[in-house]
Amino acid sequence: MEFRGKMYLLGGIEDYYFGRADSLKNDVWSSADGRTWRIETEHAPWSPRAYHQAVVYNGKIWVFGGGNYVPGYEAHNDVWSSTDGVSWTKVTGDAPWPPRLWFSAAVYRNRMWVAGGWSKEGNTNWGDVWFSGDGSEWTQLKSAVTWKERHEFSMFVFRDKLWVAGG
Repeated sequence: MEFRGKMYLLGGIEDYYFGRADSLKNDVWSSADGRTWRIETEHAPWSPRAYHQAVVYNGKIWVFGGGNYVPGYEAHNDVWSSTDGVSWTKVTGDAPWPPRLWFSAAVYRNRMWVAGGWSKEGNTNWGDVWFSGDGSEWTQLKSAVTWKERHEFSMFVFRDKLWVAGG
């Protein structure tokens, strides 16, 4: 993601297929050129995680949900924000959208959007869409037109519409 003229990397996992707990990260790195990277914080206060999402909105970096798949499943529905990538504020530890992995997020029409994803609980693919202007109060979008539930997809803004592709 890009924030204030730099690229940022937030957490993740070093060992995708085997997912040891010690390979999960909650570090934050930045780079102005893609060659030289600087650690902003080695251990952000949000728990180490992968399969989360992040957006830039209202002058802040926002981190949503995610967790781990193997060896132990863990999913979150927390929301964190930072104005600098170093100091983080927990906006909510329990957003109304169910905890999830492999979902998508975007900023559209002055709101943050969270959509879809997957939960091991009931082996559920989500097809829900949620939006928020402040990260603590979330509203579920209800629509007669919906897309098939999915995870590992892309959501992006194009020509003043939110698009869902793949998954």
